[in-house]
Amino acid sequence: MSMIQCLVAFLGRALLSIIFISAAINKLLDWGGTLQYFNQTLSDRLAMSIGIGYMQELAEWGIAHASTLLLVGILFELIGGLLVFLGIATRLGAVLLIIFLIPTTFLFHHFWDLQGMDRQMQLTNFMKNLSILGGLLYLLAMGRGKRCPPKKSEPKPAAP
Repeated sequence: MSMIQCLVAFLGRALLSIIFISAAINKLLDWGGTLQYFNQTLSDRLAMSIGIGYMQELAEWGIAHASTLLLVGILFELIGGLLVFLGIATRLGAVLLIIFLIPTTFLFHHFWDLQGMDRQMQLTNFMKNLSILGGLLYLLAMGRGKRCPPKKSEPKPAAP
Protein backbone atom coordinates (compact mmCIF):
# COMPACT_ATOMS: atom_id res chain seq x y z
CA MET A 1 0.00 0.00 0.00
CA SER A 2 1.50 3.35 -0.98
CA MET A 3 1.78 6.26 1.43
CA ILE A 4 -1.04 8.05 -0.42
CA GLN A 5 -3.28 5.02 -0.03
CA CYS A 6 -2.37 4.87 3.66
CA LEU A 7 -3.28 8.53 4.09
CA VAL A 8 -6.58 8.13 2.23
CA ALA A 9 -7.45 5.02 4.29
CA PHE A 10 -6.72 6.92 7.52
CA LEU A 11 -8.78 9.93 6.39
CA GLY A 12 -11.66 7.63 5.48
CA ARG A 13 -11.60 5.97 8.90
CA ALA A 14 -11.22 9.33 10.64
CA LEU A 15 -14.12 10.94 8.79
CA LEU A 16 -16.33 7.89 9.36
CA SER A 17 -15.58 7.71 13.09
CA ILE A 18 -15.39 11.38 14.13
CA ILE A 19 -19.19 11.77 14.29
CA PHE A 20 -19.36 8.96 16.87
CA ILE A 21 -16.44 10.19 18.96
CA SER A 22 -17.69 13.78 19.11
CA ALA A 23 -21.28 12.70 19.81
CA ALA A 24 -20.15 10.48 22.69
CA ILE A 25 -18.09 13.29 24.23
CA ASN A 26 -20.97 15.75 23.89
CA LYS A 27 -23.37 13.29 25.52
CA LEU A 28 -20.99 12.78 28.45
CA LEU A 29 -20.52 16.53 28.89
CA ASP A 30 -24.31 17.05 28.96
CA TRP A 31 -25.38 13.85 30.68
CA GLY A 32 -28.52 15.36 32.22
CA GLY A 33 -29.77 16.91 29.00
CA THR A 34 -28.97 13.77 27.02
CA LEU A 35 -30.78 11.56 29.51
CA GLN A 36 -33.78 13.88 29.44
CA TYR A 37 -33.85 13.81 25.61
CA PHE A 38 -33.50 10.02 25.60
CA ASN A 39 -36.34 9.60 28.11
CA GLN A 40 -38.55 12.02 26.16
CA THR A 41 -37.93 10.09 22.94
CA LEU A 42 -38.79 6.79 24.66
CA SER A 43 -41.92 8.37 26.17
CA ASP A 44 -42.97 9.62 22.73
CA ARG A 45 -42.42 6.15 21.27
CA LEU A 46 -44.45 4.68 24.15
CA ALA A 47 -47.35 7.03 23.37
CA MET A 48 -47.18 6.08 19.67
CA SER A 49 -47.18 2.37 20.47
CA ILE A 50 -50.48 2.24 22.39
CA GLY A 51 -52.15 -1.02 21.43
CA ILE A 52 -48.94 -2.62 20.12
CA GLY A 53 -48.00 -4.87 23.02
CA TYR A 54 -44.37 -5.68 22.25
CA MET A 55 -43.58 -2.04 21.36
CA GLN A 56 -45.14 -0.79 24.60
CA GLU A 57 -43.16 -3.32 26.63
CA LEU A 58 -39.93 -2.41 24.85
CA ALA A 59 -40.46 1.33 25.41
CA GLU A 60 -41.38 0.79 29.08
CA TRP A 61 -38.28 -1.38 29.57
CA GLY A 62 -36.14 1.30 27.91
CA ILE A 63 -37.53 4.01 30.18
CA ALA A 64 -36.86 1.86 33.26
CA HIS A 65 -33.24 1.27 32.15
CA ALA A 66 -32.56 4.59 30.42
CA SER A 67 -29.36 5.48 32.31
CA THR A 68 -27.80 2.09 31.66
CA LEU A 69 -28.81 2.09 27.99
CA LEU A 70 -27.44 5.58 27.53
CA LEU A 71 -24.12 4.70 29.19
CA VAL A 72 -23.74 1.55 27.06
CA GLY A 73 -24.57 3.53 23.92
CA ILE A 74 -21.99 6.20 24.75
CA LEU A 75 -19.34 3.56 25.46
CA PHE A 76 -20.07 1.80 22.15
CA GLU A 77 -19.84 5.14 20.31
CA LEU A 78 -16.63 6.22 22.02
CA ILE A 79 -14.77 2.91 22.04
CA GLY A 80 -15.96 1.88 18.58
CA GLY A 81 -15.16 5.30 17.17
CA LEU A 82 -11.66 5.34 18.65
CA LEU A 83 -10.90 1.80 17.45
CA VAL A 84 -11.94 2.71 13.91
CA PHE A 85 -10.13 6.06 14.01
CA LEU A 86 -6.88 4.55 15.22
CA GLY A 87 -7.10 1.45 13.02
CA ILE A 88 -6.78 -0.82 16.07
CA ALA A 89 -9.22 -3.75 16.08
CA THR A 90 -11.07 -1.96 13.29
CA ARG A 91 -13.57 -4.75 12.77
CA LEU A 92 -14.48 -4.80 16.48
CA GLY A 93 -14.91 -1.02 16.37
CA ALA A 94 -17.15 -1.34 13.32
CA VAL A 95 -19.26 -3.98 15.09
CA LEU A 96 -19.70 -1.76 18.17
CA LEU A 97 -20.76 1.15 15.99
CA ILE A 98 -23.16 -1.02 13.97
CA ILE A 99 -24.74 -2.33 17.17
CA PHE A 100 -25.16 1.29 18.32
CA LEU A 101 -26.33 2.68 14.97
CA ILE A 102 -29.14 0.28 14.05
CA PRO A 103 -31.46 0.76 17.07
CA THR A 104 -30.55 4.45 17.30
CA THR A 105 -31.55 5.00 13.68
CA PHE A 106 -34.95 3.36 14.14
CA LEU A 107 -35.62 5.00 17.50
CA PHE A 108 -34.68 8.58 16.66
CA HIS A 109 -35.32 8.85 12.91
CA HIS A 110 -38.80 7.29 12.58
CA PHE A 111 -39.85 9.30 9.52
CA TRP A 112 -42.70 6.87 8.81
CA ASP A 113 -44.61 8.24 11.83
CA LEU A 114 -44.23 11.91 10.84
CA GLN A 115 -45.64 14.39 8.33
CA GLY A 116 -44.40 17.42 6.39
CA MET A 117 -40.97 18.90 7.04
CA ASP A 118 -40.38 16.72 10.13
CA ARG A 119 -40.85 13.66 7.94
CA GLN A 120 -38.42 14.97 5.32
CA MET A 121 -35.78 15.90 7.92
CA GLN A 122 -35.98 12.51 9.64
CA LEU A 123 -35.95 10.68 6.29
CA THR A 124 -32.74 12.53 5.40
CA ASN A 125 -31.18 11.62 8.77
CA PHE A 126 -32.33 8.03 8.38
CA MET A 127 -30.71 7.82 4.93
CA LYS A 128 -27.48 9.42 6.24
CA ASN A 129 -27.32 6.77 8.93
CA LEU A 130 -27.83 4.06 6.31
CA SER A 131 -24.89 5.52 4.38
CA ILE A 132 -22.74 5.49 7.51
CA LEU A 133 -23.88 1.91 8.11
CA GLY A 134 -22.66 1.06 4.61
CA GLY A 135 -19.21 2.42 5.42
CA LEU A 136 -19.12 0.46 8.67
CA LEU A 137 -20.16 -2.73 6.89
CA TYR A 138 -17.33 -2.15 4.40
CA LEU A 139 -14.86 -1.80 7.30
CA LEU A 140 -16.28 -4.93 8.89
CA ALA A 141 -15.72 -6.87 5.66
CA MET A 142 -12.33 -5.44 4.70
CA GLY A 143 -10.76 -4.40 8.01
CA ARG A 144 -8.37 -1.48 8.23
CA GLY A 145 -6.36 -2.57 5.23
CA LYS A 146 -2.69 -3.39 4.91
CA ARG A 147 -0.11 -2.15 7.38
CA CYS A 148 0.67 1.54 6.95
CA PRO A 149 3.36 2.58 6.37
CA PRO A 150 4.45 -0.65 4.70
CA LYS A 151 7.36 -2.54 6.22
CA LYS A 152 10.60 -2.15 4.37
CA SER A 153 11.41 -5.52 2.94
CA GLU A 154 14.83 -6.87 3.74
CA PRO A 155 17.15 -7.25 0.76
CA LYS A 156 17.28 -10.76 -0.62
CA PRO A 157 20.60 -12.53 -0.27
CA ALA A 158 22.52 -12.90 -3.50
CA ALA A 159 22.23 -16.26 -5.19
CA PRO A 160 25.43 -18.39 -4.89
